[in-house]
Amino acid sequence: MVRLILGASFAHVCRRAPEEINRTSYIDIKRKAMMWRRKALAPLCMLIILSLSTSANTLVHLGPLGSPEAAGLVSQDTLEPSSVSVDGTIVDNYANFSYTMLYDNADSDTDREVSWLFGLQSGLRLSNMCIALHDRVYWGRVAIEQEAIDTYNESVALNETAVLVTRQAGGYQVDLNVRNNTEAVLTVFIEGLLTRSSGRYDLELPISKQAPIEAAFDLDISIVSHYGDIIGYLVHGISGFSATPVTHGLRIEYEDMNTVIPSELAIQYATERQTGGSQLLTYNNGSENFFVYLLAPTITEIDDVKRRQFVFVVDTSGSMGGTPMEQAKIAFSAMVDDMQQDDLFNVIEFDDDVQPLWVEPHQASTTAKTEAKSWINGLTADGSTNFYGAVVDGLDMFTSGDSTKVMLVLSDGQPTSGYSTDPDTILSAAAEANDLGVSVSTVAFGSGADEGLMANLAAENNGFFAIIEPFEDAATRLMDFYRLFSTPIADSYDIEFTGASEVNSLQPLGDSPFFNGTEVVVTGCYEESISISTSIDYSTGPEQYTNSHGTGDTDKPHIERLWAQQKISCLLKQVSLEGLTPQLKSDITDLAMSYGLVVEGYTALILTAYEVTDDGEPAPTTGSTYTTTTTTTATTTTTATTAPADFAPALLLSFVPAIIIGAFIVIAILALKWKR
Repeated sequence: MVRLILGASFAHVCRRAPEEINRTSYIDIKRKAMMWRRKALAPLCMLIILSLSTSANTLVHLGPLGSPEAAGLVSQDTLEPSSVSVDGTIVDNYANFSYTMLYDNADSDTDREVSWLFGLQSGLRLSNMCIALHDRVYWGRVAIEQEAIDTYNESVALNETAVLVTRQAGGYQVDLNVRNNTEAVLTVFIEGLLTRSSGRYDLELPISKQAPIEAAFDLDISIVSHYGDIIGYLVHGISGFSATPVTHGLRIEYEDMNTVIPSELAIQYATERQTGGSQLLTYNNGSENFFVYLLAPTITEIDDVKRRQFVFVVDTSGSMGGTPMEQAKIAFSAMVDDMQQDDLFNVIEFDDDVQPLWVEPHQASTTAKTEAKSWINGLTADGSTNFYGAVVDGLDMFTSGDSTKVMLVLSDGQPTSGYSTDPDTILSAAAEANDLGVSVSTVAFGSGADEGLMANLAAENNGFFAIIEPFEDAATRLMDFYRLFSTPIADSYDIEFTGASEVNSLQPLGDSPFFNGTEVVVTGCYEESISISTSIDYSTGPEQYTNSHGTGDTDKPHIERLWAQQKISCLLKQVSLEGLTPQLKSDITDLAMSYGLVVEGYTALILTAYEVTDDGEPAPTTGSTYTTTTTTTATTTTTATTAPADFAPALLLSFVPAIIIGAFIVIAILALKWKR
């Protein structure tokens, strides 16, 4: 956002004494008068043109009594950081790091606003922020979401520096307004637990999801693991970084005075925790004991993988046309390529009707996979959404036998046709049809999908649920999601807790397949001591793990924050399953306010970088001036410029040079005429 500046330009008119006129001859007088007139009128005309163009330029900056669009001016100016640094640590897979960005608005006489999306991955949260401004540091605070939006809009209306952070489906929306003639340093703090996927830990570091940024950039991240050596790492998006050993880990550094910072910047690493993989972490805050239990067994031999049976169900209704359909084709073709020789699989497409590739599943031979990929690539989008028929027919497609059975359902819309479009009826029919214990995972492809239905379908059938936006790299996201459940290593696992007063888990705690490279994360509270017993029925035989602990440790405060974050996630899942009740809303809001958590639809983070007087007005700051007046609406962060109150005097002032020159020309012409 750029506000239009009020200003007046003054043309300086230099008046010279006229040349002495020789009266010896009428002819000489006439000739010299003509010469003087030409010499005088040429620069005067130029001055008129310059003066008028200056006045017109002033009018362009002012805007014609309203919006800049009325003058054909839509500003493309944006405020980007001139430097960005990312610093922090990952200790035992708990990430704690910060982004520091310099926004230089010192040479601008207008306040400027910038918005971007921090697309943080699951498990990470934006914990706080601060701004360094005029040798002062201002910190953010969590407030009720609408109150925070109102406060931000009031700050923008006052042309003050302020930051608003709200939770969105794709991450955190950050709106920053920097006042005129100001240099602001914004620091955003991020923390959270990294969970293992496909045998590795990923830390995504997007500066902005929308587009790359060109700026000075430095990166300094240390990775420390006390539970197993780091056996491999990878940095995506940049080259020329350095990696040096530190105690129990490594340090990754990078610096460039001018570079294009990629939007897909990420660090990946793997630790030497190949078997067992159960871990219990505790914390005592002086009055309560908190715990985090991590279960992440892994296999390294492909022979240990359970035999698999897959059914892929893809929505081909009309709304999937274009990019969504093409990305789904890429991802599903890659999934078929991943099948092992002994696997069974089938593919189903649905719109008004439900159409399987084959009448019954086929073994994943080279011929079958080639036929499946050709069929997938020939799919077209048309018709309505028979979700009921797709789910029931997909579950009926499975055959009995010693294999782990998984169904993946992708849809971007609401049920609109078929035997029933009622979510409860669909869920009941799925439960009845699922007599072979199929794990059903679902993907809501875009915001138009029925997230409640798809989340419930996964939750009630021991599966995973994900929301993927088509504007993202959806093909890659789909493949990453598929890898969560593509390698089953156990028919079932069971976890029992002794001494726990509260247990929170987003995954099932028993009677469910376990998949290679994934991780079960459980948080909770306990009284004096806790014991956790886990049994896993591997394909090679059963194994048991036991973890216990007395009073919690005092050096892991992040365990309590992880507990709060996961408890809110569980409460939000309960809302999606049961609907929002006053008690759930109160529980989520109170917990979010207590622990400084930004929760979509409940709380937001607000920062106002100015002092307030007793009457609520901004306190004056030495050396700062205001040059514009701005109005905002009460519920959005969009601003609109209005004409300043002193517009009329300034407008008249801008025409003064033209009036003076015009008067001078008239006098000159009259004088010449009189001389004749």
